[in-house]
Amino acid sequence: MQIKRQNGYALAANNLPAWLGVTLLASVALFLNRPEQIETWQLWARYTARLSFFLFLAGYLASPVYELTQNKAADWLRRNRRNAGLSFGLAHTIHLGALIGYFIVANETPDAATATVGGGAYLTMFAMMATSFDGAIRRMGQTNWRRLHKFGAHYLAFVFAFTYTSSLLQPYSKPQYLIVLIWAAILIRLYVSVTKRNEETA
Repeated sequence: MQIKRQNGYALAANNLPAWLGVTLLASVALFLNRPEQIETWQLWARYTARLSFFLFLAGYLASPVYELTQNKAADWLRRNRRNAGLSFGLAHTIHLGALIGYFIVANETPDAATATVGGGAYLTMFAMMATSFDGAIRRMGQTNWRRLHKFGAHYLAFVFAFTYTSSLLQPYSKPQYLIVLIWAAILIRLYVSVTKRNEETA
C-alpha cells in the first residue's frame, strides 16, 4: 500500500539522524559532572524537560503554522515534523531517566496524580514513536494511525498545559512564558482546525 502523505509527514526522513544526534548531544551537555548531588539530577530533569517541550512545540505547531503562513521556514518545519516528534520522544525519554535519577538520589517518590498523568503521557508518547514509520501506518491503516497521533498530540499538549498551569498553585511555579506558549499553541491548533473544517463544509 502506498502511503499518502499529508501535511508533509515523513518527507524529510533523511534528516532524522541529524535531529536525533543534536537532541542527544544537547541532552547530554545539560548533565553536570556531579551525579551524586541532588541538584545535578534536579537541574538535568528540568532542562531536559524544557528541551523536550520545545521539540514538542515544533512538531505540534508544524502543520498549523504552515497553514497560516505558507512560508519556506514553515514548510521546512512541516517536512521535518516527524523528525521533531521523534527527537521530542528521545529528549523526553532522557528526561524520564533524569527524573528517576533525581527521585533515587533525593529518596523521594512522585505523588499519585503525577505518576498517573505522567505515566499516561509516556505510554502515549511511546505508542506514537513506535508507529512513526511507514510500515506501522500500513499495518494500522491511515485512519487509525491519524486517530492515534491526533489524540496523542492533544493529550501530550494537555499534560504540558496541566503541569505548567497547575504549578502556579505551588510555591515554585514554572516560568510563565512556558504557560503562555503551550496555551497559545493549543489555541492556534484549535483555530486552524475549526477554520479548515468550516472551509470544507462551506
